[in-house]
Amino acid sequence: MPELPEVQTIVNDLNKNILNKRIKRIDVRLPKIVKGKAKEFQNFLEGNSFQDIFRRGKSIIIKLVKGRKYLFVHLRMTGQIIYVNQNKLIAGGHGVKVERFDLPSKQTHLIIYFQDGSILFYNDQRQFGYWQIINNLELERVQEKLGIEPLAPEFTLTNFKKLLVKQKGNIKAFLLNQKHIAGLGNIYVDESLFKSRISPLRSMSSLSLGEIKRLYQSIKDTLNQAIRYRGTTFNDYVDAQGQKGKFIRLLKVYQREGQKCLTCSRGIIKKIKVAGRGTRYCPFCQK
Repeated sequence: MPELPEVQTIVNDLNKNILNKRIKRIDVRLPKIVKGKAKEFQNFLEGNSFQDIFRRGKSIIIKLVKGRKYLFVHLRMTGQIIYVNQNKLIAGGHGVKVERFDLPSKQTHLIIYFQDGSILFYNDQRQFGYWQIINNLELERVQEKLGIEPLAPEFTLTNFKKLLVKQKGNIKAFLLNQKHIAGLGNIYVDESLFKSRISPLRSMSSLSLGEIKRLYQSIKDTLNQAIRYRGTTFNDYVDAQGQKGKFIRLLKVYQREGQKCLTCSRGIIKKIKVAGRGTRYCPFCQK
């Protein structure tokens, strides 16, 4: 599933390419991808355009020029957005190889045609993602369900400590819960815990102030670095400059199970189940 850095990269790239482009036509190829009536979805968007695109947690929110409404997009497990303009192709989201001549494919469920001839495709292999038109009140309700943004100014060490007070369970499950911190997923939780030298099995009540401080800084550093390197790519994700996400080269534990730890050179990266998710860690570095 695309996490905060991948979604932020998509948002940054689309803001550079599709703002204020008039929508000529909408083709809903799989109605369940759209929440609500597909015809109403089409009618509202055709002739409209995108005023601003931003992220909340792992979701993409597009402010529309007309109608005082928003387009809410959740990529879920395998959602992918592909923008094509003449010879330029930008793909973001789930790491699936995309070739221009394959579009639309059997995995293409929504197509947005712009007046200038450019096209936005939505592919989703497992069909868990969705698009929905929402109003201001609905947007507020979405916001209320999500926790603090880990790169927002209000994500301070003091506020992070407050989140941990009287919480039960292990630290990995806590960090994955979107009600606490929005946008973190399996990749960046594992990497942040490794960077802070904390076992994913540790109970929150066992963490010292020093460990909490290290974890707080590790979360921010890991996410900022991932955004700088255009996210993590296991296949063929490319950004607006046609470059693949390069953070995969910097991963220390994620998908490195069975390999020697790059930090201590003694431990072998293990994979276990924590909070129902495959979890990688070094038993030497992370006590």
